[in-house]
Amino acid sequence: MDFFNKLREKSAIQKAEKFFPAIAFLGGFSWDSMTIGSKVYGSDLIFLSFYYILAFISIYFIATRKSLDSFDNSIDEELDVKNINAFFNKAFSNEWPQKWIDRLTWLVQFCFGNLYSALVICYFKSSGSIAAFVIVLILAVLLVGNEFLKEKYENFGICLAFFCLLGTMLFNFLIPHLVHGMGTFWFFLSTLFSVGICYLLWIKSLKGVSHNKRFLIAPIAISLVLSIAYLVNWIAPVPLVLKQQIVCKNFDRESYSCDADKLDFWQKIGFKGLTIHKDEGDEIFFMSSVYAPAELKAPIEYRWYYKEPSKNRFMLTDKITSSRMVIRGGRDMGYRSYSKKKNIPAGTYRVETAYKDGAVIGATSFKVVDGEPKNGFVRDSLR
Repeated sequence: MDFFNKLREKSAIQKAEKFFPAIAFLGGFSWDSMTIGSKVYGSDLIFLSFYYILAFISIYFIATRKSLDSFDNSIDEELDVKNINAFFNKAFSNEWPQKWIDRLTWLVQFCFGNLYSALVICYFKSSGSIAAFVIVLILAVLLVGNEFLKEKYENFGICLAFFCLLGTMLFNFLIPHLVHGMGTFWFFLSTLFSVGICYLLWIKSLKGVSHNKRFLIAPIAISLVLSIAYLVNWIAPVPLVLKQQIVCKNFDRESYSCDADKLDFWQKIGFKGLTIHKDEGDEIFFMSSVYAPAELKAPIEYRWYYKEPSKNRFMLTDKITSSRMVIRGGRDMGYRSYSKKKNIPAGTYRVETAYKDGAVIGATSFKVVDGEPKNGFVRDSLR
Protein backbone atom coordinates (compact mmCIF):
# COMPACT_ATOMS: atom_id res chain seq x y z
CA MET A 1 0.00 0.00 0.00
CA ASP A 2 2.90 2.39 0.74
CA PHE A 3 4.16 1.91 -2.80
CA PHE A 4 0.79 2.90 -4.27
CA ASN A 5 0.43 5.86 -1.88
CA LYS A 6 3.86 7.19 -2.88
CA LEU A 7 3.03 6.61 -6.53
CA ARG A 8 -0.17 8.65 -6.22
CA GLU A 9 1.76 11.53 -4.68
CA LYS A 10 3.61 12.14 -7.96
CA SER A 11 2.28 15.13 -9.90
CA ALA A 12 2.05 13.23 -13.19
CA ILE A 13 -0.13 10.53 -11.60
CA GLN A 14 -2.33 13.15 -9.91
CA LYS A 15 -2.92 14.85 -13.26
CA ALA A 16 -3.66 11.52 -14.94
CA GLU A 17 -6.17 10.59 -12.23
CA LYS A 18 -8.40 13.46 -13.36
CA PHE A 19 -8.94 11.64 -16.63
CA PHE A 20 -9.58 8.20 -15.12
CA PRO A 21 -13.38 8.66 -14.86
CA ALA A 22 -13.65 9.76 -18.50
CA ILE A 23 -11.39 6.91 -19.66
CA ALA A 24 -13.38 4.36 -17.65
CA PHE A 25 -16.65 5.79 -18.99
CA LEU A 26 -15.61 5.71 -22.66
CA GLY A 27 -13.92 2.33 -22.30
CA GLY A 28 -16.92 0.71 -20.62
CA PHE A 29 -19.41 2.20 -23.06
CA SER A 30 -17.31 1.16 -26.07
CA TRP A 31 -16.96 -2.38 -24.74
CA ASP A 32 -20.71 -2.66 -24.17
CA SER A 33 -21.37 -1.33 -27.67
CA MET A 34 -19.13 -3.99 -29.21
CA THR A 35 -20.51 -6.87 -27.13
CA ILE A 36 -24.00 -6.34 -25.72
CA GLY A 37 -24.90 -4.04 -28.60
CA SER A 38 -24.58 -6.80 -31.20
CA LYS A 39 -25.75 -9.89 -29.33
CA VAL A 40 -26.41 -10.80 -25.71
CA TYR A 41 -24.50 -13.77 -24.31
CA GLY A 42 -24.90 -15.60 -21.04
CA SER A 43 -21.67 -14.01 -19.78
CA ASP A 44 -23.19 -10.55 -20.36
CA LEU A 45 -26.14 -11.43 -18.14
CA ILE A 46 -23.78 -12.74 -15.46
CA PHE A 47 -21.73 -9.53 -15.50
CA LEU A 48 -24.85 -7.35 -15.30
CA SER A 49 -26.14 -9.42 -12.38
CA PHE A 50 -22.73 -9.13 -10.69
CA TYR A 51 -22.77 -5.32 -10.96
CA TYR A 52 -26.28 -5.24 -9.52
CA ILE A 53 -25.36 -7.49 -6.57
CA LEU A 54 -22.16 -5.54 -5.89
CA ALA A 55 -24.14 -2.30 -5.89
CA PHE A 56 -26.63 -3.87 -3.46
CA ILE A 57 -23.84 -4.84 -1.03
CA SER A 58 -22.17 -1.44 -1.26
CA ILE A 59 -25.42 0.45 -0.65
CA TYR A 60 -26.21 -1.80 2.30
CA PHE A 61 -22.91 -1.00 4.01
CA ILE A 62 -23.30 2.71 3.26
CA ALA A 63 -26.77 2.65 4.84
CA THR A 64 -25.80 0.69 7.94
CA ARG A 65 -22.59 2.66 8.46
CA LYS A 66 -24.35 6.02 8.36
CA SER A 67 -26.99 4.82 10.80
CA LEU A 68 -24.28 3.48 13.09
CA ASP A 69 -22.52 6.84 12.99
CA SER A 70 -25.78 8.47 14.09
CA PHE A 71 -26.10 5.98 16.94
CA ASP A 72 -22.40 6.30 17.74
CA ASN A 73 -22.76 9.98 18.60
CA SER A 74 -25.12 9.13 21.44
CA ILE A 75 -22.71 6.73 23.14
CA ASP A 76 -21.03 7.95 26.33
CA GLU A 77 -17.34 7.52 26.83
CA GLU A 78 -18.04 5.44 29.97
CA LEU A 79 -19.46 2.06 28.95
CA ASP A 80 -20.89 -0.59 31.27
CA VAL A 81 -22.50 -4.01 30.88
CA LYS A 82 -25.96 -2.56 30.26
CA ASN A 83 -24.92 -0.88 27.07
CA ILE A 84 -22.53 -3.56 25.88
CA ASN A 85 -24.42 -3.66 22.56
CA ALA A 86 -23.63 -0.01 22.10
CA PHE A 87 -19.98 -0.83 22.66
CA PHE A 88 -19.96 -3.40 19.86
CA ASN A 89 -21.86 -1.01 17.62
CA LYS A 90 -19.26 1.63 18.32
CA ALA A 91 -16.42 -0.79 17.61
CA PHE A 92 -18.06 -1.89 14.35
CA SER A 93 -18.65 1.69 13.33
CA ASN A 94 -15.00 2.49 13.81
CA GLU A 95 -14.12 -0.17 11.25
CA TRP A 96 -15.71 1.99 8.54
CA PRO A 97 -13.88 5.34 8.46
CA GLN A 98 -14.55 7.92 5.78
CA LYS A 99 -11.93 6.49 3.43
CA TRP A 100 -13.92 3.23 3.32
CA ILE A 101 -17.14 5.13 2.65
CA ASP A 102 -15.31 6.80 -0.26
CA ARG A 103 -14.43 3.37 -1.60
CA LEU A 104 -18.00 2.16 -1.21
CA THR A 105 -19.43 5.18 -3.03
CA TRP A 106 -16.86 4.63 -5.78
CA LEU A 107 -18.09 1.03 -6.08
CA VAL A 108 -21.68 2.25 -6.33
CA GLN A 109 -20.68 4.75 -9.01
CA PHE A 110 -18.73 2.07 -10.89
CA CYS A 111 -21.59 -0.45 -10.80
CA PHE A 112 -24.24 2.13 -11.70
CA GLY A 113 -22.10 3.32 -14.61
CA ASN A 114 -21.77 -0.19 -16.04
CA LEU A 115 -25.49 -0.86 -15.64
CA TYR A 116 -26.46 2.47 -17.24
CA SER A 117 -24.07 1.83 -20.13
CA ALA A 118 -25.50 -1.62 -20.89
CA LEU A 119 -29.13 -0.53 -20.46
CA VAL A 120 -28.74 2.50 -22.75
CA ILE A 121 -27.46 0.22 -25.52
CA CYS A 122 -30.01 -2.55 -24.97
CA TYR A 123 -33.01 -0.23 -24.79
CA PHE A 124 -31.76 1.87 -27.70
CA LYS A 125 -31.46 -1.22 -29.91
CA SER A 126 -35.07 -2.16 -29.11
CA SER A 127 -36.58 1.33 -29.40
CA GLY A 128 -38.86 1.93 -32.35
CA SER A 129 -40.82 5.01 -31.25
CA ILE A 130 -40.05 8.57 -30.16
CA ALA A 131 -41.39 7.89 -26.66
CA ALA A 132 -39.06 4.90 -26.24
CA PHE A 133 -36.15 7.04 -27.40
CA VAL A 134 -37.04 9.60 -24.73
CA ILE A 135 -36.65 6.89 -22.07
CA VAL A 136 -33.29 5.95 -23.59
CA LEU A 137 -32.28 9.63 -23.59
CA ILE A 138 -33.09 9.86 -19.87
CA LEU A 139 -30.91 6.80 -19.22
CA ALA A 140 -28.12 8.36 -21.30
CA VAL A 141 -28.32 11.60 -19.29
CA LEU A 142 -28.11 9.61 -16.06
CA LEU A 143 -25.17 7.66 -17.52
CA VAL A 144 -23.23 10.90 -18.05
CA GLY A 145 -24.46 12.40 -14.77
CA ASN A 146 -23.30 9.33 -12.87
CA GLU A 147 -19.69 10.48 -13.44
CA PHE A 148 -20.36 13.50 -11.21
CA LEU A 149 -22.48 11.90 -8.46
CA LYS A 150 -19.92 9.98 -6.42
CA GLU A 151 -20.22 12.19 -3.33
CA LYS A 152 -24.02 12.18 -3.62
CA TYR A 153 -24.05 8.42 -3.24
CA GLU A 154 -23.20 8.82 0.45
CA ASN A 155 -26.89 9.72 0.72
CA PHE A 156 -28.83 6.48 1.18
CA GLY A 157 -32.00 7.97 -0.31
CA ILE A 158 -30.27 8.92 -3.58
CA CYS A 159 -28.67 5.48 -3.85
CA LEU A 160 -32.01 3.78 -3.26
CA ALA A 161 -33.81 5.85 -5.91
CA PHE A 162 -31.31 5.12 -8.68
CA PHE A 163 -30.98 1.51 -7.55
CA CYS A 164 -34.73 1.03 -7.98
CA LEU A 165 -34.70 2.55 -11.48
CA LEU A 166 -31.77 0.41 -12.59
CA GLY A 167 -33.23 -2.70 -10.97
CA THR A 168 -36.58 -2.40 -12.74
CA MET A 169 -35.01 -1.76 -16.15
CA LEU A 170 -32.46 -4.53 -15.61
CA PHE A 171 -34.96 -7.19 -14.51
CA ASN A 172 -37.25 -6.24 -17.41
CA PHE A 173 -34.31 -7.15 -19.65
CA LEU A 174 -33.05 -10.20 -17.74
CA ILE A 175 -36.31 -12.04 -17.01
CA PRO A 176 -37.25 -12.72 -20.67
CA HIS A 177 -33.88 -14.46 -21.10
CA LEU A 178 -34.58 -16.66 -18.09
CA VAL A 179 -38.27 -17.53 -18.59
CA HIS A 180 -38.27 -17.38 -22.43
CA GLY A 181 -41.27 -15.07 -22.42
CA MET A 182 -42.22 -11.42 -22.10
CA GLY A 183 -45.28 -9.30 -21.50
CA THR A 184 -47.18 -7.26 -18.92
CA PHE A 185 -47.00 -9.90 -16.18
CA TRP A 186 -43.21 -10.15 -16.40
CA PHE A 187 -42.73 -6.39 -16.47
CA PHE A 188 -44.75 -5.88 -13.30
CA LEU A 189 -42.93 -8.80 -11.70
CA SER A 190 -39.67 -6.99 -12.54
CA THR A 191 -41.03 -3.83 -10.95
CA LEU A 192 -42.21 -5.59 -7.78
CA PHE A 193 -38.94 -7.49 -7.51
CA SER A 194 -36.91 -4.28 -7.75
CA VAL A 195 -39.07 -2.43 -5.22
CA GLY A 196 -38.97 -5.45 -2.93
CA ILE A 197 -35.17 -5.48 -2.93
CA CYS A 198 -35.12 -1.74 -2.21
CA TYR A 199 -37.51 -2.33 0.68
CA LEU A 200 -35.25 -5.10 1.96
CA LEU A 201 -32.31 -2.69 1.86
CA TRP A 202 -34.33 -0.16 3.82
CA ILE A 203 -35.68 -2.61 6.39
CA LYS A 204 -32.27 -4.22 6.95
CA SER A 205 -30.57 -0.91 7.61
CA LEU A 206 -30.37 -0.32 11.37
CA LYS A 207 -32.77 2.14 12.92
CA GLY A 208 -31.39 5.60 12.46
CA VAL A 209 -30.81 8.07 9.65
CA SER A 210 -31.20 5.50 6.86
CA HIS A 211 -34.37 4.01 8.31
CA ASN A 212 -36.52 7.07 7.60
CA LYS A 213 -39.67 6.17 5.66
CA ARG A 214 -39.19 9.11 3.31
CA PHE A 215 -36.40 7.15 1.60
CA LEU A 216 -39.08 4.82 0.18
CA ILE A 217 -40.98 7.63 -1.56
CA ALA A 218 -38.61 7.90 -4.55
CA PRO A 219 -38.47 4.13 -5.32
CA ILE A 220 -42.27 3.87 -5.14
CA ALA A 221 -42.71 6.97 -7.33
CA ILE A 222 -40.19 5.70 -9.88
CA SER A 223 -41.95 2.34 -10.02
CA LEU A 224 -45.32 4.00 -10.62
CA VAL A 225 -43.92 6.21 -13.39
CA LEU A 226 -42.26 3.24 -15.10
CA SER A 227 -45.47 1.20 -14.81
CA ILE A 228 -47.50 3.97 -16.45
CA ALA A 229 -44.83 4.34 -19.15
CA TYR A 230 -45.05 0.62 -19.86
CA LEU A 231 -48.84 0.64 -20.09
CA VAL A 232 -48.76 3.45 -22.68
CA ASN A 233 -46.01 1.61 -24.63
CA TRP A 234 -43.17 4.02 -23.84
CA ILE A 235 -40.84 1.26 -22.63
CA ALA A 236 -38.88 -0.44 -25.43
CA PRO A 237 -39.78 -4.15 -25.87
CA VAL A 238 -36.42 -5.52 -24.76
CA PRO A 239 -34.83 -7.88 -25.61
CA LEU A 240 -36.40 -7.81 -29.11
CA VAL A 241 -34.21 -6.07 -31.72
CA LEU A 242 -35.18 -5.20 -35.28
CA LYS A 243 -32.54 -6.42 -37.74
CA GLN A 244 -33.92 -5.61 -41.21
CA GLN A 245 -36.98 -4.16 -43.03
CA ILE A 246 -37.93 -4.35 -46.73
CA VAL A 247 -40.89 -3.02 -48.71
CA CYS A 248 -41.34 -4.77 -52.04
CA LYS A 249 -43.54 -6.84 -54.36
CA ASN A 250 -43.42 -10.29 -56.07
CA PHE A 251 -42.61 -12.00 -52.81
CA ASP A 252 -41.17 -15.53 -52.73
CA ARG A 253 -41.96 -17.19 -49.41
CA GLU A 254 -39.35 -19.92 -49.78
CA SER A 255 -36.37 -17.55 -49.99
CA TYR A 256 -37.97 -14.47 -48.39
CA SER A 257 -36.93 -12.48 -51.48
CA CYS A 258 -38.85 -9.93 -53.52
CA ASP A 259 -38.53 -7.02 -55.97
CA ALA A 260 -37.69 -3.67 -54.39
CA ASP A 261 -37.06 -0.31 -56.02
CA LYS A 262 -33.36 0.16 -56.72
CA LEU A 263 -32.11 2.87 -54.39
CA ASP A 264 -30.64 6.04 -55.84
CA PHE A 265 -27.74 7.91 -54.22
CA TRP A 266 -29.90 10.10 -51.96
CA GLN A 267 -31.93 7.15 -50.72
CA LYS A 268 -28.78 5.21 -49.88
CA ILE A 269 -27.47 8.00 -47.65
CA GLY A 270 -30.88 8.58 -46.05
CA PHE A 271 -31.73 12.02 -47.45
CA LYS A 272 -34.66 10.70 -49.46
CA GLY A 273 -37.49 8.38 -48.46
CA LEU A 274 -38.03 4.86 -49.77
CA THR A 275 -40.41 4.15 -52.65
CA ILE A 276 -42.08 1.10 -54.14
CA HIS A 277 -43.53 1.25 -57.65
CA LYS A 278 -46.46 -0.96 -58.62
CA ASP A 279 -48.80 -1.84 -61.41
CA GLU A 280 -52.53 -2.34 -61.01
CA GLY A 281 -53.30 -5.51 -59.05
CA ASP A 282 -49.82 -5.83 -57.51
CA GLU A 283 -49.56 -6.86 -53.88
CA ILE A 284 -47.24 -4.79 -51.68
CA PHE A 285 -45.29 -6.73 -49.05
CA PHE A 286 -43.59 -5.46 -45.93
CA MET A 287 -41.02 -7.83 -44.46
CA SER A 288 -39.00 -7.59 -41.27
CA SER A 289 -36.67 -9.71 -39.18
CA VAL A 290 -36.55 -9.41 -35.39
CA TYR A 291 -33.84 -10.87 -33.17
CA ALA A 292 -34.79 -12.54 -29.89
CA PRO A 293 -32.82 -14.70 -27.43
CA ALA A 294 -32.90 -18.46 -27.92
CA GLU A 295 -36.18 -20.16 -26.96
CA LEU A 296 -38.00 -16.88 -26.38
CA LYS A 297 -41.45 -16.69 -27.97
CA ALA A 298 -43.23 -13.38 -28.53
CA PRO A 299 -46.21 -12.47 -30.74
CA ILE A 300 -45.80 -9.51 -33.08
CA GLU A 301 -48.06 -7.44 -35.32
CA TYR A 302 -47.76 -5.04 -38.24
CA ARG A 303 -49.44 -1.65 -38.01
CA TRP A 304 -50.11 0.07 -41.31
CA TYR A 305 -50.55 3.86 -41.37
CA TYR A 306 -51.64 6.02 -44.28
CA LYS A 307 -50.74 9.71 -44.48
CA GLU A 308 -53.96 11.62 -45.09
CA PRO A 309 -53.17 14.43 -47.55
CA SER A 310 -55.91 16.66 -46.13
CA LYS A 311 -54.68 16.29 -42.51
CA ASN A 312 -50.98 15.78 -43.33
CA ARG A 313 -50.61 13.13 -40.65
CA PHE A 314 -50.52 9.35 -40.46
CA MET A 315 -53.73 7.52 -39.63
CA LEU A 316 -53.83 3.88 -38.52
CA THR A 317 -55.58 1.77 -41.16
CA ASP A 318 -54.78 -1.86 -40.25
CA LYS A 319 -53.30 -4.06 -37.55
CA ILE A 320 -52.18 -7.31 -39.10
CA THR A 321 -51.31 -10.33 -36.98
CA SER A 322 -51.83 -14.07 -37.02
CA SER A 323 -50.83 -17.28 -35.29
CA ARG A 324 -47.74 -17.51 -37.52
CA MET A 325 -46.47 -14.12 -36.35
CA VAL A 326 -44.83 -15.46 -33.21
CA ILE A 327 -41.12 -14.82 -32.85
CA ARG A 328 -39.06 -17.88 -32.06
CA GLY A 329 -35.70 -16.68 -30.84
CA GLY A 330 -32.25 -18.04 -31.51
CA ARG A 331 -31.67 -17.11 -35.15
CA ASP A 332 -28.75 -14.67 -35.33
CA MET A 333 -30.26 -12.63 -38.16
CA GLY A 334 -33.67 -12.61 -36.55
CA TYR A 335 -37.06 -14.24 -36.97
CA ARG A 336 -38.51 -13.41 -40.39
CA SER A 337 -42.12 -12.42 -40.99
CA TYR A 338 -44.20 -10.34 -43.40
CA SER A 339 -47.55 -8.71 -44.08
CA LYS A 340 -49.14 -7.71 -47.37
CA LYS A 341 -51.68 -5.31 -48.84
CA LYS A 342 -53.55 -5.71 -52.14
CA ASN A 343 -54.97 -2.92 -54.30
CA ILE A 344 -53.20 -0.37 -52.15
CA PRO A 345 -53.67 3.22 -53.41
CA ALA A 346 -50.69 5.43 -54.15
CA GLY A 347 -49.54 7.59 -51.27
CA THR A 348 -47.26 7.74 -48.24
CA TYR A 349 -47.33 4.93 -45.69
CA ARG A 350 -45.62 3.93 -42.47
CA VAL A 351 -45.47 0.36 -41.19
CA GLU A 352 -44.55 -0.51 -37.62
CA THR A 353 -43.28 -3.88 -36.48
CA ALA A 354 -44.48 -4.13 -32.89
CA TYR A 355 -44.88 -6.49 -29.98
CA LYS A 356 -48.56 -7.49 -30.14
CA ASP A 357 -50.64 -4.79 -28.39
CA GLY A 358 -47.37 -3.38 -27.09
CA ALA A 359 -44.42 -1.16 -27.89
CA VAL A 360 -42.97 -0.60 -31.36
CA ILE A 361 -39.83 -2.57 -32.23
CA GLY A 362 -39.13 -0.68 -35.45
CA ALA A 363 -40.83 1.32 -38.20
CA THR A 364 -40.21 2.71 -41.67
CA SER A 365 -42.00 5.10 -44.00
CA PHE A 366 -42.25 4.82 -47.79
CA LYS A 367 -44.19 6.02 -50.82
CA VAL A 368 -46.29 3.77 -53.03
CA VAL A 369 -46.08 5.03 -56.62
CA ASP A 370 -47.91 3.85 -59.74
CA GLY A 371 -45.78 2.81 -62.73
CA GLU A 372 -42.21 1.66 -63.23
CA PRO A 373 -39.24 2.98 -61.23
CA LYS A 374 -36.67 5.09 -63.06
CA ASN A 375 -33.76 2.92 -61.88
CA GLY A 376 -35.66 -0.37 -62.19
CA PHE A 377 -36.07 -3.10 -59.56
CA VAL A 378 -33.56 -5.14 -57.61
CA ARG A 379 -34.07 -8.55 -56.05
CA ASP A 380 -33.71 -8.20 -52.29
CA SER A 381 -34.15 -10.60 -49.42
CA LEU A 382 -34.14 -10.89 -45.66
CA ARG A 383 -30.85 -12.34 -44.55
